[in-house]
Parts: sequence; C-alpha cells; structure tokens
Amino acid sequence: LLGLDARRTVMKTPVTEPAFTASAHGLFAGDGTPVTVIRDSAGFVAQRILAMIVHIGCSISQSGAATPEDIDKAVTLGLGYPHGPLAFGDFLGAGRVLEILISIFETTGDPRYRPTPWLRRRALLGKSLLTPEN
Repeated sequence: LLGLDARRTVMKTPVTEPAFTASAHGLFAGDGTPVTVIRDSAGFVAQRILAMIVHIGCSISQSGAATPEDIDKAVTLGLGYPHGPLAFGDFLGAGRVLEILISIFETTGDPRYRPTPWLRRRALLGKSLLTPEN
C-alpha cells in the first residue's frame, strides 16, 4: 500500500560503533534492497510523517469542520494522494499511530505530536478512523 518495504532503515545511536552500522547495512542490503542509515530518533522518518498526516485528519474531524469521509475525499481528489489520512490511519492502525505520536511527544515535548482525544478514543475503542461522530 505505502511502498515502505522498498527500502530498509537502520537507526543508529550516538554510541553505535561504525563497524556495527556497516555490518547491519551489509546484512540488510544483502538481497539488493536499498538501505538508509539514520540517527536515533523517536519514530522513523516515514512513520513520523505518516503519523502527522493521520493526526491532521483526526484534528480536522475532531473540530467538526468535515466528516472523516469528506476529509479523505478532499485529500485523494485535491492532493492526489492514493488514500486519505484517515484511511492511512486505519491501514497503520489507530493504536499504532497513537503509540508513535505519544512516543514522539514524550521524547520531544513538541505539542504538535500531542494526540487528539478523537484519535485516543478511537484507538482505545478499536474503532475505524473513518467512523463519523454520532
């Protein structure tokens, strides 16, 4: 769906020995799959971006500015994304998106990553992000 399996990512810490990084890179690239080495952070780059895209959709739905269906339709038709933010969220799993946002928020303290109550509620209830408010 997202093509995230087309590349592997190795995350290194500030104390990772270069030899270990090189070994991991060689191991993961052994079958010809491209490998990217990144610094240690809360969430991988693609996860952070997708979590924020989903989170923006959740924020708009929580505000009542648009229904979940309308949000996804606006993004697919207006931006040409293959799926809307809430469909992406359902694919990843609301609980997983919530975990990513909580981890980044706790690590950085950046309020942009503070999960909305709307997302929390759906994740805890196991509800689809495409479920409108009653």
